[in-house]
Amino acid sequence: MARGKTTLPFRFFKIILQTNLQRIKIPNEFTRRHGVGLSNPVLIKPPDGTKWKVYWKKINGEIWFEKGWKTFTENYSLGHGFLVLFNYEEGTSKFLVHILGKNAVEIDYDENVDHSDDESCQILDEWPNQKTGRRPPLDSPRPRKKVRGEIKKTTERTTSLNWPMGARAREVAAKFISSNPFFTILIKPNHLVETRLCVPNLEGVIENKEKYVVLQIGKRSWNVKLLRYYEAKNGRHLSAGWSLFASESGLQSGDVCVFELTNKQDLVFKIHVL
Repeated sequence: MARGKTTLPFRFFKIILQTNLQRIKIPNEFTRRHGVGLSNPVLIKPPDGTKWKVYWKKINGEIWFEKGWKTFTENYSLGHGFLVLFNYEEGTSKFLVHILGKNAVEIDYDENVDHSDDESCQILDEWPNQKTGRRPPLDSPRPRKKVRGEIKKTTERTTSLNWPMGARAREVAAKFISSNPFFTILIKPNHLVETRLCVPNLEGVIENKEKYVVLQIGKRSWNVKLLRYYEAKNGRHLSAGWSLFASESGLQSGDVCVFELTNKQDLVFKIHVL
């Protein structure tokens, strides 16, 4: 008796280049076999359980992933030389994907995924387990002498103004002890090459006007422009001066930075790099 034909998943891979970080062409063989009836958008599903909507266009008979693809690549910090394996579930318009880094090893999705549009712009109402006991402090010495504009010290502990990306960054934010406002950022590769960094809207902390702030590490300081908050842009941005700070301070991908506002009048942020 002849056995029924088993339908196997359609698999392919794409090597990530600088030219396909914003949009990417799907193999023509996939388009020939499965292009008809493919829903728009499709869903991309990494092993972490998240789902990413990606819209495609057909150009000269070829399918290109466009809207939503850039967001996916940025949130997983994809870069030149990465490899993405696609496993298509026929008839579902879903792609199970696995991401391999430049070292040919699958990435740690928990350290790369961001469940919001921009992790540094997602504001917290309350941290999970916020009301548990005191936590051991990180190495973050404070000057004893009060200076002009320095925020008055209290025994009340503040919490991070945002929900940082990655388990390690969240752990750093949870353990950081301060009575000053602060937010926490996991530095990704794109943060080191772009001219701006998205930060929380700082509502109730710094008035919503374009200003210059001071980023301070040790005895060195840098003036960086803080742009206004526009809801459509999902937060405020550190702009002019950010790339110089990132370069001269020696920031590296994977660093966790705590931005602690130590002087509200002069807008001085003490940067703790871990």
